[in-house]
Amino acid sequence: MPQLTFEMSIVADNDFAVFSGNATNINNILYQNNVGWKTQIGNLSSLSFTLAAGDDKFYVLGMGGGGQEENISGLINGVNMTSVSVAMSSNLSSYLTGYNNFDVEAATYSASLADVQNAFSNVSSWSDAASNLNSTQTVIEKAGYGSGFAFSTGNAHLFSFDAEDAGVKVPEPSTLAIFALGLMGLASRRFKKKS
Repeated sequence: MPQLTFEMSIVADNDFAVFSGNATNINNILYQNNVGWKTQIGNLSSLSFTLAAGDDKFYVLGMGGGGQEENISGLINGVNMTSVSVAMSSNLSSYLTGYNNFDVEAATYSASLADVQNAFSNVSSWSDAASNLNSTQTVIEKAGYGSGFAFSTGNAHLFSFDAEDAGVKVPEPSTLAIFALGLMGLASRRFKKKS
């Protein structure tokens, strides 16, 4: 049974942020990481999240800060990211204002919603993230999830998957919003009759 509230535990070499949206837009930021990979699990595992109405996809931004290995792994709602169908974007680092290896490696880079929305609209290609599956890189092994997705050094990629695949329920629009839309429709009909 899908749950409305969910938890995440994600580890990235080096940094990450989590967004939600739909097939055509990224609408909200759910989490902005600000700590190194050794501390990332503990920070997330005690936090609960919910999706905004209409958001039915997760967009995890994995950011690499240089070095030998870059990767991301983890669980959303207890579901391993690598066990569902995940699409991986082309490299988006050039669309992220101030993106630099030093801040990303220190996990102090903050990806703004506006930058990520712009990057999303400029994705040149999406590929099957499973082609980048890895279980041997150091941070993936130490994170303990068994596997993750590797990517090229210094790059930033969006990893997209359906919320329902992670057992997360997509909230319905509120009854009040539907009622308001109905009233607007009635008012519009009355206005047209008078003219």
